[in-house]
Amino acid sequence: MAETIVSAADALAARVGENMIAKSPVLQHWGIELVAISAGACEMCMTIRDDMSNLHRQCHGGVLFTMADGCFGFASNSYNERTVAASCDINFLKPAEVGDVVTARSVEVWKRGRSGLYDVTLTNQNGDKVAIMRAHSRKTTGNHIDQV
Repeated sequence: MAETIVSAADALAARVGENMIAKSPVLQHWGIELVAISAGACEMCMTIRDDMSNLHRQCHGGVLFTMADGCFGFASNSYNERTVAASCDINFLKPAEVGDVVTARSVEVWKRGRSGLYDVTLTNQNGDKVAIMRAHSRKTTGNHIDQV
């Protein structure tokens, strides 16, 4: 059996992610689950419920934006530095239907000083792209957890 080696940065990201998900009532309300987190990256998933639908019986764009924003937020905060969104731009590509399982994946594109740039892709259970977000982060002050 191959041994998995986890970098110190990824181990820290995992601890930060556990702390953040426990303190995220909006993500908990929508059933958004943290699947994986590493330094500068995150993956989340949720199942689209009836109470998430718009008048067309498709997932409301605000719910999808919340998921993308949450995934971006976890990736940008994964270094244990408090970070907020400076701007976000989302493109909705395909409706998510009630019952769909949507996965969000955020990856760091660029990071320097107090700023970062992240791409978030939302896909359904068939691998179809539902939405794409580009987000700019800005580091503030403080940390999420004490480092041991």
